[in-house]
Amino acid sequence: MHHRFHPIYHSIQYLYLLNVKTRKDDSSVISYRCDYDTITYTVVNLAAARKWAGSTGKIAHLTEYRYEVTAFAVSFRSVSESYGGPLTHHSRTRLPSLHSHSITPLLTLSVSYSNPRAAKWYSKLRQMKHKARYLSTIDTTPEMKAVSHFSIPRGVMGQPTCYTHPHLVEPGHLTCGITQAEFRERRDSFVNKLATEVQNIHKTHIIVIPAASKQYMSDKIPYVFRQNSDFFYLTGCLEPSAVLVLLKPSQTESYKSIMFVHEKDTEAELWEGPRTGCTAAVQLFAVDEARPIENFPSFLRQIVPSSKPSILWYHNESPVNLNVHNTVCNVLNGGTTTLADPLKTLHFMRVLKTPAEIELMKETCEIGSQSMNTAMACTKPGVSEASLNAILEYSCRTAGAEHLAFPPVVAGGARGTHIHYITNNQILLADEMVLVDSGSQRWLYTSDISRTWPVSGKFSSHHRILYELVLNVQKRLIDILGEHRPPLDQLFNHMCRLLGKHLQEEGIISRNIDGHELISCAFRLCPHHVSHYLGMDVHDTPLVRRAAPVQSNMIVTVEPGIYTRPEDETVPPEFRGVAIRIEDDVLLTDEGPVVLTNSCMKEVNDIEALVGKHDIIRQ
Repeated sequence: MHHRFHPIYHSIQYLYLLNVKTRKDDSSVISYRCDYDTITYTVVNLAAARKWAGSTGKIAHLTEYRYEVTAFAVSFRSVSESYGGPLTHHSRTRLPSLHSHSITPLLTLSVSYSNPRAAKWYSKLRQMKHKARYLSTIDTTPEMKAVSHFSIPRGVMGQPTCYTHPHLVEPGHLTCGITQAEFRERRDSFVNKLATEVQNIHKTHIIVIPAASKQYMSDKIPYVFRQNSDFFYLTGCLEPSAVLVLLKPSQTESYKSIMFVHEKDTEAELWEGPRTGCTAAVQLFAVDEARPIENFPSFLRQIVPSSKPSILWYHNESPVNLNVHNTVCNVLNGGTTTLADPLKTLHFMRVLKTPAEIELMKETCEIGSQSMNTAMACTKPGVSEASLNAILEYSCRTAGAEHLAFPPVVAGGARGTHIHYITNNQILLADEMVLVDSGSQRWLYTSDISRTWPVSGKFSSHHRILYELVLNVQKRLIDILGEHRPPLDQLFNHMCRLLGKHLQEEGIISRNIDGHELISCAFRLCPHHVSHYLGMDVHDTPLVRRAAPVQSNMIVTVEPGIYTRPEDETVPPEFRGVAIRIEDDVLLTDEGPVVLTNSCMKEVNDIEALVGKHDIIRQ
């Protein structure tokens, strides 16, 4: 990064915050970062670090024996002038010392223009969890606001960080593409929305969101862990069996965020890998407190009052963690606590993607698209469905996905008429088409793509008629999404009418039917919905009904199909035993629909030019 930033940072006041007194010979600026309206400086005092670590015995909490502090500078003619230059103390104010050696003493303070409540900056600083001794300032302006800010801790955590996995996570991000600030903002918005749903201000809100727990396929053999999407959306935490508790007392605007996680355990980590632990979890996930997961039952019993009215927000219909579920049920026996489900509110938040989420969705859709193109290129008569399955997974993982989003469908010929065929164990024949439904998962964000192509590389005349029929219907449905924004259920009705009309025009179904009979006939040949929401889950946000209004920043699939069973005598013989589905992932914007999977081939000429062009499978 260059020393000079945007001119907005020139000639502005600066704040300088320091943990310990430093001298020019034992401290140095090691890094700085510009993040929109904040400039962050990190200063290292090696001598103080060694002294502190030696006196407390907490050497493990320091990385390379460095005592880190962060200074934020926004008052200079240019950033390069301040970088490495002297720091002048114009005034000094004593701050209360927080005698906690349990965390790495990393200070952070942000200064922004966004809120003209500069008078509150000192009270904000008092809330910071640090070992601050002195605060030095130059006069602040009314446009400035100082707020607490957490930084990513160094050291090995229970998940990738920008320090341990710089090829995956950028500096300042908690997970790939998403900052700590965004996760905190999600929690803020979530608590506020739940609180406004219940107008009784005299009730305490207790929100419990559990992480997923590990699942085992057999004794001591785990499935690949997949985090609960609702928990991840609010925390960014990828560790199993954790719990997020958001506690909002009655008649207050603020709330407390508490995470329960597995504590550090040398023996357990020998087998299962690193854990973040309570100490680092506060800093990593930017929460107010972190406690051992074993303390969750006693904590919940303590905060759920037996006499005062309160609301316990917890989804109990399909538990993701049985231990947490049993604890909640036991606590609810008796008392005056009301149980309410928070997930509908959360799903209405999740269905509208943030800019950071949209970028992640673009990435995973591109990965899925290219893997599908590779599978097309490797298709030849005699290739097995299992081989294409392997190519899809290999292509996705080498391109940056953790794994496939779901077990893929690779179905040759009439096997594609079994819509969820995932056996994938037959050989592809020259006169067949192959239907593939696959997608990638990147940092829990998923793509979902379906394509159908001829195994030989050339569509037969009858296959081409059906394929172009489905393709034209799909294109028209995407246009309708942009023009009229119908709810997804109405989009399904559009599909049935369009599909029925085109099937009549080709003489595949009777021309003597119309209305509900025509729609019913089309539904028989395409018995699945045409669209679903897409995001962290393939069938995302299930509590948002498909009758809900469609809005910008939603991502949906558009997937019409035709499935004619070999024994179906209502269609001409030449069209029987055929399965076709074309599915794209579509972002809705104010300017119109954007097909995120547009690079995946679906035009007839493009498919015929691609199929069979690679020979990477050993026959």
